[in-house]
Amino acid sequence: MTYAVRLHDERAAFLSLEALIWRDGPVCPHCGESSRLGRLSGSSCSIGTWKCYACRKPFTVRHGTIFQNSHVPMHVWLQGLYLLMSSGHRLSSQKLGQILGISVRTAWHLKGKIAAALTARESSSGVPPADTWPPLDIRRPLPEAAAPPQPGQAIYRARYERFLNALDNLASPCSDAVFFDALNRLLAFSASRPGPRFEASGEQQLQLSLFDDPELQMGCCGQNDARF
Repeated sequence: MTYAVRLHDERAAFLSLEALIWRDGPVCPHCGESSRLGRLSGSSCSIGTWKCYACRKPFTVRHGTIFQNSHVPMHVWLQGLYLLMSSGHRLSSQKLGQILGISVRTAWHLKGKIAAALTARESSSGVPPADTWPPLDIRRPLPEAAAPPQPGQAIYRARYERFLNALDNLASPCSDAVFFDALNRLLAFSASRPGPRFEASGEQQLQLSLFDDPELQMGCCGQNDARF
């Protein structure tokens, strides 16, 4: 089975993680309900928020992971993880902050949490060998944004372009496999997370696709660039 992890904007990042973690549909992390759930889409709701109508509590796919309660957008976490794994954690907090458009303090926080979680979690088993992974195709230009522009488009686009430019010097043939393994370890880091968990197997692949449907490419509501 092929999974796609998309990093270009916030909506795509959440949909990617939901597909990875909730393979049989969303599950409330508070009570385990899987049917009486609804996605919240109001202007006052954060992207990726669901509500359980059994226990009446909101939740997101971040719950139970190191991403929970973080003000850093999900696509920034994923882009940061890919950059760190591609560089062997050699990126400084200052450089990482410049690429992602976040403060040095936020970049330092992001690096520290990722490193601590990966150290605490043993390497995932069953990850396919690096030479069996499909090639990474990330050099196609971004499509023109739909009119009228949506809030956050300019921030997403500028950040994504910096991310792509940085990969010219950082990406390696094994980046996909290393990223896949690290993401699996981070998602499985919390033993208290209820419901289905994403586990790698020898029959699974990661198709690291940074592009979504052109009609959805930049069409999500924006979140301001948060600071830790």
